[in-house]
Amino acid sequence: MDQSRAHIGGWRRWLFIALVGTACGLAAAFGDPVIAAILPLALALLAAAFHRPDYFLVFVASLVPLSIGVNDIGANLGLSLPTEPLIFIALAIFAAKLFLGLRIDAEAMQHPMSLAVLFYLIWIFVTALTSTMPLVSFKNVLARTWFIVPFYFIFLHLFRQRRFIHLFLIGFTAATLILILYTLGQHAREGFLRSSSYSIMWPFFPDHGMYAATIAFCVPILAVFAFGGGWFGVNLNWRIALTVVLGIVLFGIVVSYTRATWLSLVAAAGVYVLFRLRIPFWSIITVLVCTAGYAVSQEERILYELEQNKQGSDDELEGHVKSVSNISTDPSNLERINRWKCALRMVKVHPITGFGPGTYVFQYGPFQLSSEETIISTHSGTLGDAHSEYFSHLSETGIPGFLIYLSILFIVSQRAFRLVYQPDDRRIALLATGIYLGLMTYLTHALLNNYSGIDKVAVPFWGFCAAIIALDLDWMRRKRRAAQP
Repeated sequence: MDQSRAHIGGWRRWLFIALVGTACGLAAAFGDPVIAAILPLALALLAAAFHRPDYFLVFVASLVPLSIGVNDIGANLGLSLPTEPLIFIALAIFAAKLFLGLRIDAEAMQHPMSLAVLFYLIWIFVTALTSTMPLVSFKNVLARTWFIVPFYFIFLHLFRQRRFIHLFLIGFTAATLILILYTLGQHAREGFLRSSSYSIMWPFFPDHGMYAATIAFCVPILAVFAFGGGWFGVNLNWRIALTVVLGIVLFGIVVSYTRATWLSLVAAAGVYVLFRLRIPFWSIITVLVCTAGYAVSQEERILYELEQNKQGSDDELEGHVKSVSNISTDPSNLERINRWKCALRMVKVHPITGFGPGTYVFQYGPFQLSSEETIISTHSGTLGDAHSEYFSHLSETGIPGFLIYLSILFIVSQRAFRLVYQPDDRRIALLATGIYLGLMTYLTHALLNNYSGIDKVAVPFWGFCAAIIALDLDWMRRKRRAAQP
């Protein structure tokens, strides 16, 4: 067996050397310095993908914060470079390995979370069939499947080995730090003004909301390893360095002037307090349901109180924070409410299947009321989507799709709480804490924006979900082994 493995390993090394040598020869033949630089690298990556597809996929996921979007490559399709071509290569390799006998973890596929994700994929495909704009919907479904298959299902397979979870978190955080340092350098030239924060992260991100939502994933991860790194063997010098990096990331979020991300960090801190108090998950769900019911019953009174806030967006941090609850004069807040009400009117028309995945931006215009339109309202769908992950799912995939999506969030949350509270392994509890709180930043942000169909957010979102479920499966297996006589 060992000789066989050594033979295979040697064969792969020689293949790697041959491909790089061929690339260098071709580059020299072309005589183009750009080709000479890119072609060997491209073939080296291809060889690495064949040699270790597991590490290759984690590497691709790490590159996502630094990918650059190309809006139209033909047929009105966009592409993120270099990540999406690399994802295709990784998927092709894993498909070939499945064909050649790669074993699927049956227990992982039968996990309630995996079943919910499968139901989600099936349902969005069904709603694409009934869509008001089938071509748009099928492209949207393809894009979502494109991220869910590798970064949930394949990651769930890889994350059986915990080192891959650590590699993913390290790689993603390192790339995010590079992105933040670049953005802060650009922003510093503009004096960190709010007016320049909207597009200063170009070409890596199209706007500050998506940028801040992505980098927020890293905050709880850094906090866990900076202040609890001793449990993972992280020495004091590295913990100090991670604390500095955490400060840089937090500063990057502050000067992004993204109110939704500020609120998401507050929400994550609140969940951490619940963790520390060891409040049972079902008690939290009960309180949330009761609070939501009370808010609905007291809607007019709550809206009246909020309308008393006239504070608009401001370059001053304090004024910008106060403007979060201004639904009287702040155009951004008023437009969000306008979009949400459109979504509610849309679901009344198609309550079961919705208008179809990806169609909200094209269909919401006629559902606007002139009395609710703002100075930034548009009927062309050029200024954002439903501005809420939840309202987007409701209007595009109907009530069943919305409930399936909520079930995914419910299952991953319930399993995360169980992992954090289990007394058997402190490292699993800490790791689950950081990953789930990172996920929580987006679950809160998603109340006010919807980015889960874009690689920058989809990859960490599904990757963090896969990490939670992989830890849950590992913990359940060890618990069963410990129970055996």
